[in-house]
Amino acid sequence: MNRRDLLNRACGMGMCSCAASVMIESSGSAAQSDTAENKKLQEIQTELNRTQWWLDHGAKQLARLWQLLEPHLDDAKRREILEQLGRNCAKSIGWGEKYKGNPEGFFNYMNQKNGETFTYDKEKGIIDVVTRERECECRLVNSKLTPAYFCHCSMGWQKQMYETILGKPVETELKESVLQGSKRCVFQIHIKA
Repeated sequence: MNRRDLLNRACGMGMCSCAASVMIESSGSAAQSDTAENKKLQEIQTELNRTQWWLDHGAKQLARLWQLLEPHLDDAKRREILEQLGRNCAKSIGWGEKYKGNPEGFFNYMNQKNGETFTYDKEKGIIDVVTRERECECRLVNSKLTPAYFCHCSMGWQKQMYETILGKPVETELKESVLQGSKRCVFQIHIKA
């Protein structure tokens, strides 16, 4: 039975004003609920927009900071600082601990999560990491402004991750990167005996 049928029957039984007031009240409550939900969604969207603005702004500010620091730091000091920054990022994520002793599990995870592919030559102790074509994965980076030497951060990340997973020291080599003009990043990990 629809509202009109219910109202007609109620009016026929002398309850017209009662039924109408209940129906109006219930439809008003639904409208208020919709309005409250819309208001909440608008608040969430506003906060998401604010957060995105701050994320974009932070990446631009960080790029500018590195541009300003460049004349004050030699290549070795910049590399050292950025590698430590990358190591810290890898430690805070904690994936290395999760995949300790299980590099194949980590390869599978990263392939599913980020579309990365891996070649692991155990005999030579070399792991090749190739990302999918994309902008820089790091949300601290603005690919148009961040200097290419910032890739040492990613090299530190790779180093920390694989040293934790493999339980051995490694060296990282950057073959390609988005910040150097490529459409992807390619790393080669050399496992030390």
